Amino acid sequence: MSEDDFDVLYRTLYRALLAKAYLAAGSRLQVAEDAVQEAFIQCWRRMNDPAKPPVEHWGGWLSVTVVREALRRRSTEILFDLGRHDSALAAPDVAVEVHLKEVYRRTCTEMARLNERPRRAMVLRFLAGLSPAEVAEEMGIAQATVRVHIAEARRALEPLRMELEQLGIVSDEKEGGGHG
Repeated sequence: MSEDDFDVLYRTLYRALLAKAYLAAGSRLQVAEDAVQEAFIQCWRRMNDPAKPPVEHWGGWLSVTVVREALRRRSTEILFDLGRHDSALAAPDVAVEVHLKEVYRRTCTEMARLNERPRRAMVLRFLAGLSPAEVAEEMGIAQATVRVHIAEARRALEPLRMELEQLGIVSDEKEGGGHG
């Protein structure tokens, strides 16, 4: 992949990846930004390593990498800077922008309120796109426990479900997908 292709990938995916990382990091902007930057560094290295197998879908690969980095980097000392983060969600229509920011703020607040393990399971499953088996492996727990954690997170986030779908943070798919 050329440097121009990488630049297009970065410009196309940065905001969506930052949103995912921000939720995964429990509303910690610096952690989210660092996770996205690290994911793109790993992407660049992977693209330029002929010894590695090719990646078919960089969007999925980057989503998984960003979420894993955000979860790994999560730190309690870093506080949410709402004013700085607002610029990451710029939209051409002011009414749409205001609505999206409000939904995003409420989502971040609710995600931050979740207990650690349900949030981690939800983030790995629906933001990173891992299968339930992969989430179980990543968290070192049984798949049944993953289902319990996801059910807990879904109950807490249910009032925001439709708005989360509109933002593209989650889809209405029940258990489809995975990553590529």
